Amino acid sequence: MSMVQVLILSAFIAILILENYGYGYWMISRPIFAGPLIGLVLGDIQTGLLVGGSVELMYMGVIPVGGSVPPNAQIAGILSTVFAVLNGGNAEVGIALALPIGLLAQLLIMFAWNLNIILIHGADKYVRSGDYKMVERMQMCGLAVFFLVFFIPTFLAIRFGSEFVNQVVASMPVVLTDGLKVASGILPAVGMAMLLKMMNFKKYWPFFALGFVCSVYLGLNVLAAAIIAVAVVFAMHTMEKRQQGEDGFDSGFDLEEEEEEAPSERILDNKVLKKVFRRSFFSMTTINYERYCSLGFCYAMIPALRALYPKQEDFQEAILRHNEFFNCHPYTGNAVLGVSLALEEQRAAGKPISPEAISSTKAALMGPLSSIGDSVFKATFMTVFAALGAALALEGNPAGPFLFLIPNVALNVCSRWLFIKHGYGLGTNLVVKMKSSDLIERFVEGATIVGMMAVGAMIVGFVKLDVACVWMIGEKEIILQDIINSLMPSILPLLLVLSYYWILVKQKKGMYTCMIVSFVLGIAGKAVGLF
Repeated sequence: MSMVQVLILSAFIAILILENYGYGYWMISRPIFAGPLIGLVLGDIQTGLLVGGSVELMYMGVIPVGGSVPPNAQIAGILSTVFAVLNGGNAEVGIALALPIGLLAQLLIMFAWNLNIILIHGADKYVRSGDYKMVERMQMCGLAVFFLVFFIPTFLAIRFGSEFVNQVVASMPVVLTDGLKVASGILPAVGMAMLLKMMNFKKYWPFFALGFVCSVYLGLNVLAAAIIAVAVVFAMHTMEKRQQGEDGFDSGFDLEEEEEEAPSERILDNKVLKKVFRRSFFSMTTINYERYCSLGFCYAMIPALRALYPKQEDFQEAILRHNEFFNCHPYTGNAVLGVSLALEEQRAAGKPISPEAISSTKAALMGPLSSIGDSVFKATFMTVFAALGAALALEGNPAGPFLFLIPNVALNVCSRWLFIKHGYGLGTNLVVKMKSSDLIERFVEGATIVGMMAVGAMIVGFVKLDVACVWMIGEKEIILQDIINSLMPSILPLLLVLSYYWILVKQKKGMYTCMIVSFVLGIAGKAVGLF
């Protein structure tokens, strides 16, 4: 590739990856979508589908929970696709590179988080003076930080790394390349084991087993298993209510009823709410290790605070209290925005709402709403559709990436708006209802059940571990894999996932051990003729 082509491709990749933190969390940089997109740009969409689908499964359980920064699936999927295409469509090479690239990307993101600390300290003086325009500019500077952190290493990797990768692959023996193919089929087991660990496997293992059995013996795919799981969840709660002498599914959380009790005199109209909604897509632009998304929260609140506090001193006081520590899932965090808007509105109207009450309410909501976001949206919703999309992508079907992307984009937009709207409508009633009802526990439990059954079904279709041993006894051919399947189909992938789960439980850095074992097992197994 020429220098200009590398520059353009690197800039495109940096802008694509930037969405993960910079502009909205649209999921377009996930391997399942970005891999085929990069493949299309480079003229080899089939390799993009194979690499993107494989890396998505490999990193499926690598989810940033809370303030953690795990190995980055987005950069790993994109650069792995680039190297695979430039190597002549060798998907196995790209998949093999996904782990080291993801680890290096982890360091890059941590570096960007630290750089953003400089930005938020620079913004602090403008927050104290109430200079909201400079506050907004400092927030947007986070886009430049993430862009440069992604662009420079990407350019260097493509410009100087692609030829090196080609030379290494050309010198690799056949047994090694074939072993990498086997390892690429084993690696999805790592992601599934990580999901089991995240979703409390010890408590919910029967649902995992049910999903596995439904897939093995009934031939159900992941979507069918997930639909059955949703039905099971609703049936469980319905029976629970009947045992308690109640009818129907009553969560104790009636949004319309509670919003009717909310103050009827509103200062903020839909126009202001929509401004806050649009700004919420930039909530993580200056995410950092000190106050996480504090400046992003403040940035989103500015249009409402300007409407509520025409006096400069009141506005300065308000903007300062919303520049405090804040860390929540980007979707459910909008409920905190909505509640904060309601409280600020009441305070501006002269109600006895203290600044301390506003800050403590935000702090009280962060934890439970983060648990909903991480368990329902990340670990379950995204995972189920990623599995469905990856299944099609690995078959070379370009519809797979869109099967993943469209539901996630719809969830992103709708959940952000509804959380702001109902958070604003309920106000402090949201906190009361959350404490008095078991809605959060039900959400988490239901999402875990669906996720467990989905992972059980995924093992059958996505973990490839077939034994190649064949013996001749007389004139009869004995195929070891057929004997294993007669005992239980897909038992080897199941045992592999459970073994990886055990490693993850026992070792703090078990993910790296599992990935290394996958490569060793694939290459050594191919060398001795086991696979």
